[in-house]
Amino acid sequence: MKRLVIILLLLCAVEPALSQAKWGGIARQIAMGGANAGSGLILNPFVWEDPAYLLLNPAYQTMYKDYVWMNINGGLITGLTSSFNGYGHQSAGLNVALNDQVTVGAVLSYDPSAANTVGGLIAGTGGLGFNAPSVSILQRSPQTMPQIQNVWEALVSYDGNGIDLGFGFMYGNAKNESNVTQTFQTSTGSSNAEVSSRMFGFRAGGIFDLGSGNFVEGAFSFRTDKATDKFSTTTPTATTNGGEYSASGTELQVNGRVKLKMSNRLSLIPYAGFATLSGEPKEDTKPTSATAATTRSIKASATLFSVGVGPEYRTPDVYLAAGVSFTTAKGKIEYNKTAVTTPTGTIPDTSITLTSTYTAIPVFNIGGEWWFTDWLAGRAGYYRSLGSNTTKSEGRANNGASTFTSEVITTAPTSNVLWNALNEFAVDGLVTFGVGFRFGNFSLDATVSEEALRRGFGLIGAQDNINSFGYMNASYSFH
Repeated sequence: MKRLVIILLLLCAVEPALSQAKWGGIARQIAMGGANAGSGLILNPFVWEDPAYLLLNPAYQTMYKDYVWMNINGGLITGLTSSFNGYGHQSAGLNVALNDQVTVGAVLSYDPSAANTVGGLIAGTGGLGFNAPSVSILQRSPQTMPQIQNVWEALVSYDGNGIDLGFGFMYGNAKNESNVTQTFQTSTGSSNAEVSSRMFGFRAGGIFDLGSGNFVEGAFSFRTDKATDKFSTTTPTATTNGGEYSASGTELQVNGRVKLKMSNRLSLIPYAGFATLSGEPKEDTKPTSATAATTRSIKASATLFSVGVGPEYRTPDVYLAAGVSFTTAKGKIEYNKTAVTTPTGTIPDTSITLTSTYTAIPVFNIGGEWWFTDWLAGRAGYYRSLGSNTTKSEGRANNGASTFTSEVITTAPTSNVLWNALNEFAVDGLVTFGVGFRFGNFSLDATVSEEALRRGFGLIGAQDNINSFGYMNASYSFH
């Protein structure tokens, strides 16, 4: 206890120097009622300024010059183990100002793409948001598709007079390849196998100062995905082509927000977001064991739209951001197999379309932040999405002689924000807590387990294995 008191006294002693840090990030957004609807990121869309928006709008780089940040992640609930390697949960970035106008930087290991899902379409395991039919276009056994886990992005931004612009280029790839040659007493054989996946894309954004405390910002992202599965074997007398299959996907995302100043303390923030993606596998070269090219086709698509409005209120010690939104998301899988004539007869055609639609109104994002001292802030948030999910299945078989249609509508009062495993499938609302620390130019933000409020912080004296802090952000400002 004495050590704790000494530490607190030392922190209070250096308090006057603690004004340069720029706190914030995904941990702050989670703690303030953030959700992933409408952006792909976990954000409270009514929190106007935060470094987390750098991952959505590259123009935010102009606000965070000479700045390094890390999404540390962590904080699984009791009884669960960390089975992932950090990819998709941890990321980092660096911004360096070349002069007063131009800033360059990089983002590492942040992957917003659906490239790994698009690759699964070859074997019929990808659904772009929900389970696909248990069918594929393959006429042989699939190979294991490597997962992209080395994504990077280069950023550049321009700080103009009332206009901030940003641009980013993103790339990631993964490839497994084998070439084997075997020589026997009377023959030589070889095999060649390749599976690969890659994605590249770009994004652009701007922040425009309209004057009198009013702003408008917008961002645009475009990505393409590609996966390939090739296999062949060769003998002295014949070549057996194992077939070549590929899947391609396209992603498009648009987001925009407006800040309307109502008074020195109150602003109104409307926002809108739209995203669409599609994917399709193809048989580029049929296996020689197949009598004809495949007659199967699969098309997958998904769209997401979200719009909302809410107030932002701030004083020197209190910050509140809350609002109400409408969100809808739709995913579709279309499978078709045309009729085929064989020596033994005709195999009839088949068509299956699966559609899943989620619609929610109202969606609540509520967040509050309080500065206890210059170096310590407390946060609390609430997120809930009150909606319904409609699953529809349509199809025909036997050349149209048989058809079927089914539709199921279920109420979905969900708070599933899909971050880590903590409360991932809660259905009765999601209340979150967090803290922010800043020491000189260094800032640390973290979500706080509600158990810490009952039994004390684990790093001080708790004897159980419940983490006190969950998702964490660390950053350092060189200004």
